[in-house]
Amino acid sequence: MNTYKVADINADSRFTDVVFLDKSFLLLDPIVPFTSSLKTLLNKWYFTDVFSNGILRTVQEDTSVEYEEEEPKPITILADVITNANRETEEAGDNEQKRLEIAQNVFDTYLKYITAVYTRYATNKTFEKEDISSAMQDLIAYIKANKKYILRITPPQKNIAKDFLVLHSMRSTVIAITVGMEMRLSMSRLNELAVSCLLHEIGMLRLPPQLYITDKPLTVYERTKMKTHPLIGYQILKAAEFSGNILGGVLQHHENESGTGYPQGLTGEKISMYAKIISVACTFEAITAEREHKEARSSYEAMIEMMRNESKAFSTDVIMALIRCMGMFPIGAYVYLINGKVAQVVDVVPGSPRAPIVQLVNENTEDGRPVKIQTNDTDLKIVRVLNKNEVKDIIGVIDKK
Repeated sequence: MNTYKVADINADSRFTDVVFLDKSFLLLDPIVPFTSSLKTLLNKWYFTDVFSNGILRTVQEDTSVEYEEEEPKPITILADVITNANRETEEAGDNEQKRLEIAQNVFDTYLKYITAVYTRYATNKTFEKEDISSAMQDLIAYIKANKKYILRITPPQKNIAKDFLVLHSMRSTVIAITVGMEMRLSMSRLNELAVSCLLHEIGMLRLPPQLYITDKPLTVYERTKMKTHPLIGYQILKAAEFSGNILGGVLQHHENESGTGYPQGLTGEKISMYAKIISVACTFEAITAEREHKEARSSYEAMIEMMRNESKAFSTDVIMALIRCMGMFPIGAYVYLINGKVAQVVDVVPGSPRAPIVQLVNENTEDGRPVKIQTNDTDLKIVRVLNKNEVKDIIGVIDKK
C-alpha cells in the first residue's frame, strides 16, 4: 500500500483506488475527489498521511472515469436490498441455507451503509439523520422477522483490522436491537436505541486510530485519551441536533452500574436505559470479536462472563434480557451433545435458555432438509461448546460438501 503525504495532495485530485486513514479506516472511494475541506480537516486532526493501493491523479490527468450520472445514495441502495431480502425470504420459505445467504447479504449491505455514514462525517462533518433513522427502522423490522439468521452471521476475519469501527457498530447494533425487543421497547424507542448504538463510537474518528487498533498496551496518557471518545461523540451528535435520548446513549455507554465507569461516574438509575443496553451489547460483541490484540472467545464464554457481572458494571435487567433472547448457548454456537453428535444452535426456546433448538451438522432428512431438534437436560443435553479450532474444522468439513 502506498503512502501519500496530505500536504502534497492537491485539492480536487482523485485516487484510482480506495483511500484509507492509517491503513485502517476507509476515507474515500475512487469517485470522490480529495477536496480542500477534507485536507483542512485531516490537518486539524493531525493526520499527516493517507494510504492507497491506487495512483493519485490531478484533475487534468483524471480522464478515466465519467461523472455525468449521479451515484445512487447509500440509503436508496439499502432500501432496495431490504425490499429484495423480504421478497426472497418469503420465497425461500424454510430453506435454511437460502435464508442465511439473504441475511449475509443484508449484513454486508449494512456494513457498507455504516461505512458511508462514518465516511460522510469524516469528510463533511454532516449526517443525514432521516436516512439513518429510516435505515434503522428497516433493520429493526428485518431482525424482528429473521433474528435467528442474522445472529448467526460472522464477518470474514480479513476485514477485522480495516473495518474495526464499522464491524463493531454493526454487530453491537444487531445485539442491542435484539435485547431491546426482548425488553418490549416501543418501535420509536427501538429506533432511537438503534441510532444511538450505530453512532456510539463516532467520537473515535477524532482520535488517532493507533489508540484503538493496536496490539500494544496503552500508556496511561493513551488510556485517558481513549476515554474521551464518549464525550467527543456526544458533542458531535449534539452539534448535529440528534435527540437527547440518542445523545444519552452515546455519552453514557461506558458508565457502570457501580459508578466506576466514565466519563461521569454515574450509577444505577442515573444511567440512560439506551446506554445500559449498548454497554451490554458492546461488551458481548467485544468478547466474541477478533481484535488486533486478542483472539475471539466463544459466545458461550461471553454469556458466562456477562452473567457473572463480577464488577457489577451491567444492569441485571439487561443481562437477563440478553439471556432470554440469545440463550445460555447463543445462536450460532457449535455444541457437542451427550449422544456424541455435533450441532449448531439455531434458535432460542422462550423460557428454556439452557435448552435451545439445534441443527445437527451434516445430517439431513429424507427430503434433504437439515435435521433440527430441541435439546434438553437428559438424552439430548449439551455437554460443552466447541473450541475455536474445533469450529474451524467443522466449518471446513461443511464447506467441502
